[in-house]
Amino acid sequence: MRSLGGRRRKLLFAVPGLALLPILAGSARAASEEDVLLRALKDELYRSVEKLKVENLEKPYYIAYALVDGQFLEIEAAFGALVKTQRFPRGRWLKTEVRVGSHALDNSEFLGSRSFFFGGGFPRPLVLEDDYDALRHDLWLATDEVYKGALEQYAQKRAALQNRVEPEPIPDFSEERPNESVSPRRRVQYDPAKWQGIVRRLSGLFRGFPGIQDSSVKLRVILGDKYFLSSEGGLIRQPSGVVLLSARASTQAADGMRLRHFVPFYGKSLEDLPSEAEMSAAIRRMAEELTALATAPTLENYSGPALLTGQAAAELFAQLLAPQLSGHRPPVFERQEMAARIPRSELADRLNRPVLPRFLSVVDDPTQTELGGQPLIGAYAFDDQGIAARPVTLIQEGVLKTLLMSRRPHKEIPQSNGHGRALAQGSAAAVIGNLFVRAADGKTFAELKEELIRLCREQGLKYGLLIKMLEQPALTEGGLPFFPFRMGGRPPGESLSAPILAYTVSVDGGREELVRGLTAGEIPIRTLKDILAAGSESYVNNRTAGGEEFGTTGIAATVIAPSLLFEELEFKRASGSQQKPVLLPHPSFTR
Repeated sequence: MRSLGGRRRKLLFAVPGLALLPILAGSARAASEEDVLLRALKDELYRSVEKLKVENLEKPYYIAYALVDGQFLEIEAAFGALVKTQRFPRGRWLKTEVRVGSHALDNSEFLGSRSFFFGGGFPRPLVLEDDYDALRHDLWLATDEVYKGALEQYAQKRAALQNRVEPEPIPDFSEERPNESVSPRRRVQYDPAKWQGIVRRLSGLFRGFPGIQDSSVKLRVILGDKYFLSSEGGLIRQPSGVVLLSARASTQAADGMRLRHFVPFYGKSLEDLPSEAEMSAAIRRMAEELTALATAPTLENYSGPALLTGQAAAELFAQLLAPQLSGHRPPVFERQEMAARIPRSELADRLNRPVLPRFLSVVDDPTQTELGGQPLIGAYAFDDQGIAARPVTLIQEGVLKTLLMSRRPHKEIPQSNGHGRALAQGSAAAVIGNLFVRAADGKTFAELKEELIRLCREQGLKYGLLIKMLEQPALTEGGLPFFPFRMGGRPPGESLSAPILAYTVSVDGGREELVRGLTAGEIPIRTLKDILAAGSESYVNNRTAGGEEFGTTGIAATVIAPSLLFEELEFKRASGSQQKPVLLPHPSFTR
């Protein structure tokens, strides 16, 4: 064990005690004077750095507060009538992180029998009023609780590692330069009554479609400020939040097959949403497509050329590629057999090797806020560990150059590149922001369709497959420890989500016919190297992942991708028993 003097010398480097005070105090004085919350966070952090310690046990070498101070609004309507209106003018959720040990080995990223749920950092509510003493009281208790848990977890982790030989010891936490940025506080103003009217009218559009059984329109607004303060000197206050208005509907075919469709509208503010007329047009189009699906023919099995365009192409990259680009190392497990059940990135050990065709490159750039007038909700200025966002070229001309990194080092990438992002519960991990898939010498849709027909003709097929929309996987963590593979992506071994809009394209004349009931076969990550061609135009696919716990929408991300032509993909008809159709028609259409 290191001497107390050695620990103190390390502490002065990691959490510089008195040296920390002028770093934050001088620069943030003006901001904190008008922000009681920021002042309380700063003062309690100082006190914990200086005095928090259990006798004869490790003193924290790193403490951080991450807090969301925002407003919440949710409105849901079905068939023209309000179902739910829920509004919280103010909510505050604090997540406290305390690390004991050192950057080389600390209490983080350990899952054992007694600490299975501790490693995530669960949020707790803070008082809503700007009462300095009440805020300090909540922060005091939160820090005390997390510190004691960190000590217990550190002891368990060291015990678990005693009888193991690590071939290449990798630090638990990278040393980074702290950032300081205090943006003006966000002033959120909206009219709930106005949006109740819009949501009701949009949901009423389904009254014109008697074949649709269930439908709803939901508006979810979470807007405010995100705070981050660390004992290293990090001080961030930045705007936070996302707005989602989504319409969902379902119906049944005559054979009982359940069919679903959805259309989402995302923004970083309510002003980012399209006009009511534009959303009405999109919802009507969705309802028309769903109605047509109910009478569309089924396709038994298909193996052959496939063209994915629009949302389907971007969603494929979101599910297959995005999770594999994370350099986040799995945690340490008390029992080694637990580690075998955790999915791992299939690309993490393929640096400087081809993973895509040479005409495709991939860049993640959270600094881009819009593209062609469309908001990119994956944009942010600083990640959830206080590291500045920056563009990262991940794949260049098909070759994997690097991975997305948080402050948990990879064996070949020791530093963060500003992609440490966290759910409301759980620690930060390396996750995409705005993932751009770019094609050199892209083709028009007409050229891609003609190429699809040519491939089918060469293979003796009567038709090819055109897919325009895929289902999004269930975006929930279920309270389990965080892994990047569960961020709305597809873990290794699981199939791509089922197509919603799929069409056969006849070789004779190129006629498109809507089909239903397809599911994807096994599509391994190596299939992406077999992409034959890509489009010249890109589709913006905004999405959130991670559930809706603690008044959040999860992590906001965007995938921007062109159309994709594959030489061969496999799809089959959905299996399993079907529920019998409803016995009586919709009552509103029988009067």
